[in-house]
Amino acid sequence: SAAASVGTGANELELKVASDSWFSVRQKDGKEVFSGLVKAGSVQRVAGDAPFKITVGNRAGLDSLTFDGKPVDSAKFGPAKGNVARFSLP
Repeated sequence: SAAASVGTGANELELKVASDSWFSVRQKDGKEVFSGLVKAGSVQRVAGDAPFKITVGNRAGLDSLTFDGKPVDSAKFGPAKGNVARFSLP
C-alpha cells in the first residue's frame, strides 16, 4: 500500500512556520532530503535518517519544530545570525 508520508526514513521532522521560511534538511549520509520554501501557516514533514543538518532561511518565521513527535526546544536553533539558523538534530 502507498504510504502517505514522504520518504522511508527512520526519523521524522515536522516544521511549523508562522511566516514563509526556506529550509534545507540533510540526513546522516549528507543527502538533502528536503529543500524549499514552506508557506506561512503550513506544516512540512520530512523523513530521513538522523542526525539531520538543518538550515533555516528565516529563523524568525519558524514557529515550532518536532523531532520524532517530540517538541524541540527553540534554544536549539540558536541565536539568529542574519536570521539564518544552522543546527543539527538530535
